[in-house]
Amino acid sequence: MQSSQSLKILLDMLREDLKAKLDSTIGGMPNTGTAVDDSISHAIETLREGLLDKFELVAKADYEAQVALLENMQAQLKDLEERLAVLEQEQAD
Repeated sequence: MQSSQSLKILLDMLREDLKAKLDSTIGGMPNTGTAVDDSISHAIETLREGLLDKFELVAKADYEAQVALLENMQAQLKDLEERLAVLEQEQAD
């Protein structure tokens, strides 16, 4: 969810920058600035949605739980490998 907020902030900054540049370019032409701003807003929102659709987002708590589970299983595997090595060494002697 943090990425989504960061992306939204970045796109909002881009929208404001584009609007400021267009306002200075267009000048005081009536309604043109609003129409352009609406078009830019729509295009940026479409872009944001498209980018977010490409990601498979999960809750941070779920991710952290999976990481902890993986670390636990790796520790168990290491322990079992060490125990197996000891048993093989005992059997060889």
